[in-house]
Amino acid sequence: MQLFLADLDPLDDVLPHDLIHFAGLHLNNQMLMALVAAVLMLLIFPRLFNRPDSEVPTGSKNFFESILEFLRVEVFRPALKEHTDQFVPFLWTMFFFILFCNLLGCIPFMALFTLLTGGHVLYLGGAATGGISTTAALAICAFFFIHGQGIDQIARQLMSGTYGHHDHDPHSHSAHDQEHMRGEALPTDAPGDFRALGDPAGHYADGEHKPAPAHAAVHDVQGTHPMTPLQAIIMAIPYYLWNFAPHPFRPTKPNATFVDWLPDIAMWFVLLVLEMLGAFIKPLALCLRLFANMVAGHVLLAVIIGLIVVVPGLALRAVVGLPISLLDLGIQMLELFVAFLQAYIFVFLTTLFIASAVAPEH
Repeated sequence: MQLFLADLDPLDDVLPHDLIHFAGLHLNNQMLMALVAAVLMLLIFPRLFNRPDSEVPTGSKNFFESILEFLRVEVFRPALKEHTDQFVPFLWTMFFFILFCNLLGCIPFMALFTLLTGGHVLYLGGAATGGISTTAALAICAFFFIHGQGIDQIARQLMSGTYGHHDHDPHSHSAHDQEHMRGEALPTDAPGDFRALGDPAGHYADGEHKPAPAHAAVHDVQGTHPMTPLQAIIMAIPYYLWNFAPHPFRPTKPNATFVDWLPDIAMWFVLLVLEMLGAFIKPLALCLRLFANMVAGHVLLAVIIGLIVVVPGLALRAVVGLPISLLDLGIQMLELFVAFLQAYIFVFLTTLFIASAVAPEH
């Protein structure tokens, strides 16, 4: 009964509760659980993957490696292609941080600590991603990373003198155009030519747009030469904005005048405003989707448990309580699935946004 009373309000797991006040700073339970998730990652992953290992992974290492490989091959690479390995560390980190926060929110730490301490320790636990501040911080990180990498991609091309050059060699091909085979011994995709298995990095790096050599001619930007890092950084931002919105009326004839460009520039400016709005709406959607889904499960649990309280009579409450308890257990199992699903959706959408920012042609 004491455990039941301790966990009578499931909303406590998603509401912020201040734990420490010091010198104008405060630490609440959601911030603490986010810190716990980060510490767990620092303890688990360096220990499991501290060195390259050619042996078949087993146990927990096999579990985590399966998730890592699935995300890299099935989620990241189809969108990012040859840029995959550049962004894998950030995307892996974001996925597991969100997953750990979600899973920690499914464990009733508050009820356990309240029971074990006789009510002296309250609000120690909860869902970090059940707080809008945590999901907003994740969305802001994704926003700056997405557009920062887009600008960085252009700056690197400007420094190498390849900006605006797209290789249309008919002999080039995508990793998705290669013949692939699957089988029990090949949990991930493998090329039809098994000699490529000796160079998996080369196989995975094969993309639709092969990297242009440093001396390649620049077709879209006249007179582009390799720039210094400072020049590239300064010019990358306006180039990124210029490519951020489509150019439906771009002049096709050579030596187009400014008058020829006027319709395109006018439409580009209108589309740029819409694209900028979309650029801010996307992380907002990431923030609200994760927050709402993690709160919704606890709200539903609170409503269902509240049905027991409103039923008159102790005997009738006992009768109603049994099916409600079974339903409560089913919903908590569903929350475990949602914990994985929401981490996947957040990272999947972030991957698509990164791919659109670093695409050779946007």
